[in-house]
Amino acid sequence: MANGNANIDLLFRNGLKDLEVLPPVGTWGTIYPIIRKKQRPYILLRSAAVIAVLMSISFLVYRWGHEASVIRENPFIAVNENLLKPANRQSAASADKSQPARHGKQAQNNEPVVTYQPDASILAQETGQESVDLTLLPAPGIMSERNFLISDNTHPLLSFQSLVNTSSPPDSKQLEGISYEAAKEKVNKWSLTAMASPTFYLNPVTGSTDISKQMNSLEQSQLSYSGGVGLAYKISKKLSIQSGLYYSSIGQEVNGISSFTGFAPYDNTKGDHNFGVLTANGMIYTSNPDVFLRDRSGDRVLTRFTNDVFDPAKANLSYMSGTLYQNFSYLEMPVILRYKFIDRAFDFNIIGGLSYNLLVNNTVQARMGGAKYDVGTTQLNPFMVSSSLGMGMEYSLSEKFSLNLEPTFRYYLNPFGSMPGIKVHPYSFGIFSGLSFKF
Repeated sequence: MANGNANIDLLFRNGLKDLEVLPPVGTWGTIYPIIRKKQRPYILLRSAAVIAVLMSISFLVYRWGHEASVIRENPFIAVNENLLKPANRQSAASADKSQPARHGKQAQNNEPVVTYQPDASILAQETGQESVDLTLLPAPGIMSERNFLISDNTHPLLSFQSLVNTSSPPDSKQLEGISYEAAKEKVNKWSLTAMASPTFYLNPVTGSTDISKQMNSLEQSQLSYSGGVGLAYKISKKLSIQSGLYYSSIGQEVNGISSFTGFAPYDNTKGDHNFGVLTANGMIYTSNPDVFLRDRSGDRVLTRFTNDVFDPAKANLSYMSGTLYQNFSYLEMPVILRYKFIDRAFDFNIIGGLSYNLLVNNTVQARMGGAKYDVGTTQLNPFMVSSSLGMGMEYSLSEKFSLNLEPTFRYYLNPFGSMPGIKVHPYSFGIFSGLSFKF
């Protein structure tokens, strides 16, 4: 009896060595949230930091623009209307009767000679100069029609035609011949812009079910990219409209989903897929029959091969990873309105409009080491509509080229995929930068 008691542990060990007992369903779901490290909201912190920096730069540039000196507009030389009024003509005629004619010009047939001498103070006020040298102007009563050029040494020369008649004051027909020619700058109506941006996508799920909570806690957006070419037309000095073609790449990680390979010999179903995975972007359907999926922390995997039917450990399936990677791309055609509220060397614009997105790529992958394995696709909306609002900053390098920086917030009017009982409102934030060419 003593010998039997001494070997009781050996007896139990030999008797139970081939016994395997699976844990109850849902056990891992209560353990995994405890051991899972809480991820820091790096995306939100980075977005807040970027917004703070942009607001600081905008405030400094705005203050600098107000303190900068205002560039004077080109002076415009006008005819002194006071000299052409009838009252002034009479006073000038009476003055000439009492004084001898200037420049050796004598009156004939007892008719007074009316001459017009420009007022230096009036011309100086109209041209923006401190003084005007009247010796540069022709003496009154010598020539009939001449062109005079007056410059203030800082602006382009402005030309006007002065009609001087030695025998009589200028009439209405002669005044119609007075022309004013000002240099006009060529306005570039069109601009071509190439821009690119890193983009942060978020898919907040609203709902009180366990599935919606699992989606919010176990799904994480990857850093995405967007870029393309835009063509803008300037409607007015401050308003312009823009369109173009952009390419957007969007990615997301779905954690807590274990994937295995080697399932093809056990695949005896006649359907087009063996597994479905509920995600915020839409339902994932497997297209690779050699892949086996299992949810370690919930009930997001829909399949006939449940835990009580099939065990991947007993079937010696090879483990790949515990994360699925969703990747899809859209072609965007935006229609954007721009309003310029600060027009300086550093311009500021308000940007807003709609974008029409067409799905061009859709894959779901699992990774093992450096290799990627195709799992299936996500059921997505092939056509998306998004609204955007942002602020554009433009720095002119020359008359033709300028640098652009555009922080943009985008809200999708319809979600990427439709899930019954679950509401998803995706939005994104990106900082577009690029080069613009005006023509």
